[in-house]
Amino acid sequence: MYYCFHGRPISYLFLLAVSTVFAFLLGGCSSSERHTSSKFPENFAERRWVIGFSNASESNTWRTALRESIEKTVAKYDNVDLLITDANDSPAKQVADLEDLLAKGVDGLIIGAVNTHAANTAIAECEQMGVPTVVVDRAVSGDKFTTFVSTDHRWLAATGLEQLIKLVGGSGKIAIIEGLPGAGAAVERNKGYDDVLPRYPKINAVRQAGDWSRASGQRVTENVLTANPDLLGIHFDGGEMAVGGVQALRTSGFTDEELRSGKPFLTWTDGYNGGLKLIKAGIGKFSVQHPPRIHGELSVESLIKIFKGGEVPKQQPIRLDFITPENVDEYVDMDQPDAYWAF
Repeated sequence: MYYCFHGRPISYLFLLAVSTVFAFLLGGCSSSERHTSSKFPENFAERRWVIGFSNASESNTWRTALRESIEKTVAKYDNVDLLITDANDSPAKQVADLEDLLAKGVDGLIIGAVNTHAANTAIAECEQMGVPTVVVDRAVSGDKFTTFVSTDHRWLAATGLEQLIKLVGGSGKIAIIEGLPGAGAAVERNKGYDDVLPRYPKINAVRQAGDWSRASGQRVTENVLTANPDLLGIHFDGGEMAVGGVQALRTSGFTDEELRSGKPFLTWTDGYNGGLKLIKAGIGKFSVQHPPRIHGELSVESLIKIFKGGEVPKQQPIRLDFITPENVDEYVDMDQPDAYWAF
């Protein structure tokens, strides 16, 4: 299998090697931080395995693409079954979902956490039981998980916001439409915004949260524009929200020609196909890829490697290319719907 890393195809094994290097740079990965395979002495092919996936929700298409990727990857293995739950963004529901999956005897868990703490008790229980856990995309506050597969959200957010600030010339009023409050990805991205803003004292940033959906992007942008008609730029925490935000701008009287000329400038994070179409049209100026399908595949393959007696690093960050009007054709698919995710 192959992934796209900095625009180039690479193998899964190479990605694991790169991830290990990143893990060392982020603080190292000692032998005690690696999952040992003593619970799995059997030959992988000689038994059936069950993977549980606890999804935070499918309230946005990124998470749907993540689930689809997990399903597709599991389907490659004739002796692996998959159980999926959807917490609908409810911490209490996710706690119950995880208890149910453990009661059904899963051999490994993939967890897309609702927030930073809801899954911690179950993860600690898994560690005691010898059940490996892959936390995917959204960070948790505990450290008992086996491996964390995710983009560097703090870096993504800081990079996207800094690009917007450069576009507006380092001064003036901008808006940041943030992600779902309390979710690990949003917590980390907000730290990235916090890192950047003090370096630009002439920037006045208005910050409001959405939930990564198109509807929230439109609603929050409408609210922000009503109170701040003089915005020079808007940074969205996701491409799906950006599409909603552009609809709000159009409804408010902004023309596509104005948006193409940077009135206001628009940046965001991820490779949502509808957002990529806006970048191709010159309306969006910058994004950083955040690929759900790579997250899903790497999560499953990490568990398979453990089932086969191998080891995985504690941290497996995925860090990909910038997307701009100059290179967007490498990522966008104009024949696919807005909700399509190529990677």
